[in-house]
Amino acid sequence: MAPVEPLRIVTIFYREAGLDYHTPVHRHPVHQWYACLHGGMTILVDGAAHELAAGEALLVRPGQEREPYCRRRAPGYLVVIFECLGLELEPLPGRVTAIPGALAEDLRALVSELQSPRGGESPHLVQALVVRLLVGLKRQVLAGDAAETPRDAANAREVAATIERFLAANLHRPITRAEAAAVVNLSQPHVARLFRAATGRSFLARLTEMRLDRARELLLETSLPVSDIAGRVGLASFSHFTRLFTRHVGMVPTDYRRSGGRSWNPERH
Repeated sequence: MAPVEPLRIVTIFYREAGLDYHTPVHRHPVHQWYACLHGGMTILVDGAAHELAAGEALLVRPGQEREPYCRRRAPGYLVVIFECLGLELEPLPGRVTAIPGALAEDLRALVSELQSPRGGESPHLVQALVVRLLVGLKRQVLAGDAAETPRDAANAREVAATIERFLAANLHRPITRAEAAAVVNLSQPHVARLFRAATGRSFLARLTEMRLDRARELLLETSLPVSDIAGRVGLASFSHFTRLFTRHVGMVPTDYRRSGGRSWNPERH
């Protein structure tokens, strides 16, 4: 007997929203999955508020009322509306789950594929990545605290959280690995290993990601000149900022601001 297809995607898109982001109360007869990549958002589900920060996700059951809106910072978010066929997703619905570092790369790959579909196999890759993310989150939730008991894993998360707080407070200026290591009183190689173990990202990749996430928020939330925004995220060279932004986001900063961010929906492709 052929295996049952895990799910059927009805609608999927990635969108950058402004501070006025709000979708009125609505329902879907199928599952809906939200993943916040940067900024923040609140989702009311049957009247209960679920706060999503960057790197967090929420699965809403079929038939439930949902009402998402902006939470202080303009969000960049993924939405997948899908019919669940052969995939069992308990206990994911109704709980905010952190997307672990091991799955962060898959999430970024999914958004990249949505923004720039490549060839006829793109829908298959999109579905495979969605399944991979949902199954990975389910396994993480089922594992519960057991996956977090080893002392080295807990230490890695603590070190990474401390460094990310330091980075967030200092995005406006150049930051070196030596400075980050000094914050946690560890050697640079040790910090690099712990940081990658906890986040799945190198220090430089995460710093660049945080700078560009903040730049996207400022482009959507303020009317600051792009050159000022470059300085506020620690990239003093306007040309370097523009090249970096274009390479990672897919458009120049001025076009990004003018369009309000990119979105993709298979119904329009």
